[in-house]
Amino acid sequence: MKHLIILLMLGVIPAWAQNAKIVRGPYLQNFTSTSGVIRWRTDVPTDSRVYYGKALPKNTQSVYDAHLTTEHEIKITRLIPNQTYFYSIASPQVLAHQFVKTLPKLGSNQAIRIWALGDFGTGSKNQLLVRDAVKNFVKQKPIDAWIWLGDNAYGSGKDVEYQKNVFEVYQDDFFSNTKLWPNPGNHDYKDNPDSKKLAYYQNFTMPMNGEAGGLKSGTEAYYSFNLGNVHFVSVNSEETSEDGTSIIDSTGQQAQWLKRDLAANKLPWTIVYFHEPPYSKGSHDTDTDEEMTKVRQQIVPIFDRYRVDLVLAGHSHSYERTKPIRGHLGQNDSFEAHKHVLAKEIKPNHYVVDKSSAQGTIYIVAGSGGQLGKSQASFPLKSSAFSTVALGGSLILDVEGKRLVGQWLGSDGKVHDEFSIHK
Repeated sequence: MKHLIILLMLGVIPAWAQNAKIVRGPYLQNFTSTSGVIRWRTDVPTDSRVYYGKALPKNTQSVYDAHLTTEHEIKITRLIPNQTYFYSIASPQVLAHQFVKTLPKLGSNQAIRIWALGDFGTGSKNQLLVRDAVKNFVKQKPIDAWIWLGDNAYGSGKDVEYQKNVFEVYQDDFFSNTKLWPNPGNHDYKDNPDSKKLAYYQNFTMPMNGEAGGLKSGTEAYYSFNLGNVHFVSVNSEETSEDGTSIIDSTGQQAQWLKRDLAANKLPWTIVYFHEPPYSKGSHDTDTDEEMTKVRQQIVPIFDRYRVDLVLAGHSHSYERTKPIRGHLGQNDSFEAHKHVLAKEIKPNHYVVDKSSAQGTIYIVAGSGGQLGKSQASFPLKSSAFSTVALGGSLILDVEGKRLVGQWLGSDGKVHDEFSIHK
């Protein structure tokens, strides 16, 4: 009855509302400090409307699209940075009352929280346990950015798998209020031989024109965005660009964009994420896997050059965190701590980066958000600071000003690994 009253206050209930039903969403895409995209799916074609404001139904603005569709995508604009807005979908018959907080102003030092989740959409018990652990962990401090590390929907990234193993699993607790920045994996690319027709690209809206920060990429395959004083870069380890190259070609289209984007960044923190890691001894071995070897040989020098703080990946169904390393392009056995670890460690796993200390990059594999796997005989990496395949989990990152804290939260609800960087 409450929903009906609000609907009547906002306007006449449309005729189609008696028949339409939301079957996916709402979910939040491509949010900035002043705008964002709200998406949802209905079971029958309808028009689209979103009401939004600091309080509903007072001072409500709305965006309307008369086009009849089942895939609704509405952009709301003229928002205030770092402000909580309530929004409501005026279709179908029930007003879905949700909220979203816009991003802070560029360069803001305020505290932000990131949730990194990889290899998760399995429908497994582990996936549910990892989800519930995060749900309980973030009750007092919500997530500002939810980033995916690929292999989001098993086993082939089909729309029906996204629906069952992703949207239906996370909708109630995360999708409607958590800003999502996805990345695809090899399983997501099994959906269709034509990458432009993948369910991944049909389901998500990524910033391809630099509207969320960073340089324009001209494609949703890879992109960057800014959140407070953190620059994020979503690289695609699965995509072949128009010039026929992929990320493993350091002279190719994507790698050249990556170099320009990192060079242009002026924010103090840089986090790059993609699917296939350059360092792993989990279910995949970066000594023997040709693609991952090429990532290490061709792309790691770019991270070294531009002093990237964190590189996050999935693919291996493990959690593996390296020490801050630099210049290690060979196989695992070639790693030498005195040569490749570049960091001032004030106490174990807590690092300082300043003018007097060289900066290495911490590489993290967080690919056990749903899938669980075995490890190689040579597990863990010689560069490892902490590694495990015994338990599923995901990564929580908290950044405030000059301090970054990472915590790996297991499916048992306990923090099993913690590290920090202070600049």
